[in-house]
Amino acid sequence: MDGYDAALHLLDRQVVDREGQLVAKVDDVELTLEPDGSLVATGLLVGLPALLPRFGDRLGSWLLDKYVQAGEERADRALPGVIEFELVDDIGSGVELSVLRKGLVRPRTAEVPAGVERWRLGDLLGMRVRCGDLPKRSRVLDVRLAGVPHRTERPLVTGLVVGPGRPGSLFGYDRKPDLGPLAVAVVVRRLHRHVRGVDVGPGVEIDRAANEVRISPGVPLLPLL
Repeated sequence: MDGYDAALHLLDRQVVDREGQLVAKVDDVELTLEPDGSLVATGLLVGLPALLPRFGDRLGSWLLDKYVQAGEERADRALPGVIEFELVDDIGSGVELSVLRKGLVRPRTAEVPAGVERWRLGDLLGMRVRCGDLPKRSRVLDVRLAGVPHRTERPLVTGLVVGPGRPGSLFGYDRKPDLGPLAVAVVVRRLHRHVRGVDVGPGVEIDRAANEVRISPGVPLLPLL
């Protein structure tokens, strides 16, 4: 599972333009399901309409409804702003863009082309995972994007990080071979011994309607560490 993890490297990071000026904070990531079945990261979502749904189905929906009602004169108030992924120049402690900030955040339109579905990273995080080789309480903990976090245009979703726990519960450094001091490495490996990486492809079905991922017997499950 080469690549980088979307929640770890993108969510809640500051976005700055090419001059270092603050643009926004990444509140979610836009994923587009293409007609050929591939899932691609196409934008950074910003603003309360992107952030509030991450609080969960009930609380998030209630908060978003209240936010929309507070400004009913704006028809697009429920839509987050989006920054095209092609504008991302580098990803480190923050997300750096290749352009100036003026006018680059646009409202996310509700219309999508025929044969295309628009998802969010938040739709996948926390999704139930059905797999006979994983603990029953397993969830999607992160989403793996292709390439490296540097000048990556519309990266493909290539894998999922799955296991017991909740999104955000993994230590940020446990994706690397070097886990630091031996005592820390032992603790991290112990805590996440059931966490696995699985490549998206045959035998892995993401079912948004059922809010679950089904992994068929025989699909390789790769240890993170």
